[in-house]
Amino acid sequence: MRCGGSTELDALLADLGPRIRRGERVREPLPRCATGLAEIDRLLGGGFPRGRLSEVTGAPSSGRTSLVLALLATLTSSGECAGVVDWADAFDPPSARSAGVDLRRVLWVRSRQWRDALGCVERLLATEGFPLVVFDLASAANEAGARLDSEGERSSTNWLRLARQAAATRSALVVVSSERLTGAHAELALEMRPTGARFTGTPVLLEELETEAVLVRHRSAPEGRVARVHLAARSAA
Repeated sequence: MRCGGSTELDALLADLGPRIRRGERVREPLPRCATGLAEIDRLLGGGFPRGRLSEVTGAPSSGRTSLVLALLATLTSSGECAGVVDWADAFDPPSARSAGVDLRRVLWVRSRQWRDALGCVERLLATEGFPLVVFDLASAANEAGARLDSEGERSSTNWLRLARQAAATRSALVVVSSERLTGAHAELALEMRPTGARFTGTPVLLEELETEAVLVRHRSAPEGRVARVHLAARSAA
């Protein structure tokens, strides 16, 4: 359509009024790393987003380890590789194997030096060969928190740098801890809260853990939503 002048254009705009919509760039959904746990995958919109930093928190025996092992099992069973930077020294290969993790596709890095551990996460992200990198601080969260407090503003810079690195290489970075550490740099944060347990056998052994996964942070979805899951006791830490 050709408009003869500003008066004609103004009249057209006035006539269209609220029907005018400004063009916007269509955002493609982020690819996901599924956990294989249907309830949690629904809660997260398909799993943990690739190219983003996510966080899983919870007390001991809350199910956080079971969740991570399920995530690793689903990823490695599809033929992809994952990196685990185990600053907490908590990764147990037999439990992982029992949970279905293909250990041949997991690069396990054990580091008790804080700066080295951060550097290892960066290097794994930078290789672009790991669609999933897990940074496990769970059983050492108090020590990690103290280190971060001592670093002050630099701690925020660390998480920002890792979040940007994950975005650049399209890797899912999942930080595991007993309490929130990554702040606003996490795309989402999931808190595991145990609600019950089932015991069987003689002697009595823990068979299954009931837990709630609570979405305590999400940049693009309502927070506070809950998924209730049942987790096998062999990896329910």
